[in-house]
Amino acid sequence: MKKTLLLFLAIGIAATVFGQAGTQTFDLSAGAMFPFGDLADYDLSDSSSGAAATGYHVQVGYNFQLSDNFGVGIDVEFNNARYSMNKVHKYYDGLLDDARKEITSTEGWTIGGIYLRYYIHFPLGSSTSMDISPLIGGMGTYSPEYTIQRTSILPPGPNPTKTYYRQRSKTFSFAYGVNTKLNFKIKNHGLFLEARLIRSQLHFRHVTGTGYDGKTYDKSVKMDVMFLTTSLGYAYYF
Repeated sequence: MKKTLLLFLAIGIAATVFGQAGTQTFDLSAGAMFPFGDLADYDLSDSSSGAAATGYHVQVGYNFQLSDNFGVGIDVEFNNARYSMNKVHKYYDGLLDDARKEITSTEGWTIGGIYLRYYIHFPLGSSTSMDISPLIGGMGTYSPEYTIQRTSILPPGPNPTKTYYRQRSKTFSFAYGVNTKLNFKIKNHGLFLEARLIRSQLHFRHVTGTGYDGKTYDKSVKMDVMFLTTSLGYAYYF
């Protein structure tokens, strides 16, 4: 895996040095982010469940055409997804419980990444083409912050409210995926449709907060996350 990363870096450096030899593009795109795996799971009895809702995706990129059919690129992306109240309520609705719960979240999932690509370029016409590429890079992830207040409804009452609090935490990880892109070019300008699937193994070493018992906790959480992004973008060719 390290050898693959070094190969991408070498290609990227070569593209920078010999950048005037081929077409270059600058991209800007935005769209939707769809979580899968642990990121989407809402089994709250498992600490690796992220309960992420569908979010949004923003990305900037640079591409250098090495030949008619091959090129290299670098992308920087930002993704944000709420902590899904619908998923959390769905989980609790499936439990036989004697308590009323109020759930709030002030910060959702935030995922940023920088990726290197080596893409295969398929001309489909005079102004249309398709790119397919693997990608590798680094990902920075912030987990959500949320509070769950639990109040028993058993008589005679009144019953005290117990609070569970999860603080936001962060981690950095290696990420990889695959990218497809449909391009429409008119002179120096273009539009494109893009989809990418990214996967990463996350390890939050310090997940902190306060339990229902009022005591603070500090634990380690591992997650296998995957998400799909779809976006519409603008490209400038130079």
